[in-house]
Amino acid sequence: MAAKSMIIDNSRKLGFDDRFRFSCYKGIECFNMCCSDLNLFLTPYDIIRIKNNLGLPSGEFLEKYTAWHIGPETGLPVVVLKMLNGRCPFVSDEGCRIYGDRPGACRLYPLVRMKSREEEYYYILVEDFCAGLKKEKEWTVRDWLRDQGAEKYNEMNDIFMELVLGMYSSGRRLNDEEMQRFYLACYDIDTFRRTVREGVLPIDVDERVLKDDEKLMILGIQWLKQSLL
Repeated sequence: MAAKSMIIDNSRKLGFDDRFRFSCYKGIECFNMCCSDLNLFLTPYDIIRIKNNLGLPSGEFLEKYTAWHIGPETGLPVVVLKMLNGRCPFVSDEGCRIYGDRPGACRLYPLVRMKSREEEYYYILVEDFCAGLKKEKEWTVRDWLRDQGAEKYNEMNDIFMELVLGMYSSGRRLNDEEMQRFYLACYDIDTFRRTVREGVLPIDVDERVLKDDEKLMILGIQWLKQSLL
C-alpha cells in the first residue's frame, strides 16, 4: 500500500466563524481510511478518556496500546498510539469503537489547531484519499468544534501544552528521574494516584481530587510546573 499523502493547507487561516466543507459518514468511499497509517500522539486527557472507556487502569492501557519515545531536545516523554497491522486498534468495519471518547486530534479532523497567547486559528489537513472534503456540507469552525465535542479537549490540552511550552522555553532537558516523574503525572494517572495516596510523592491533596481523574491530571501538571520550572 502506498503511503498516504497529506498536507496542511496554510493558504487558508480559519477563525471560529470561517467556513469549510466536510462530511464523513458510514458509506462514504473513504470510510475508515483516515484510521490507518497513523502517527497519533496522545495527550493526558486523551488517555483518561480512552482508558475509562475501556475500563482499564492507565498503566495497563499504556502498556497494551501505546508506545513512547523521548523528545531529543527536552527529554519529554511523548506517547503515541500503537497501530495494529497498520490500523488504529479501535477501528472496526462499523467505525470507531471508542467514538464517544476518541482522541482530540480525531475530533478536530480535518482541522489542525494552532494556538498562541494572542490567537487561536485552524488550518485544513488535506489527504489525497479524503472524499469528505469534496462534499457540500458546510460548517463554521465554531459549529464543527461544538458538534464534535472538541471544546473540552481543547481546554484540557491547553493546560498540558502550557507545561510543554514552558519546558521548551526553559531550554533545559529532563534527567531520567524527572522524565519518569513527568510520564507518571501526565500519562499514568492511576499509578500517580496510588503513589500520592501512599505518600511516595510529597503532595498534599484533598481526597475529592484524588477520586477525580480530570482534577488529578490538572494537579499533576501544576506539580510538574512547580517542580520542573
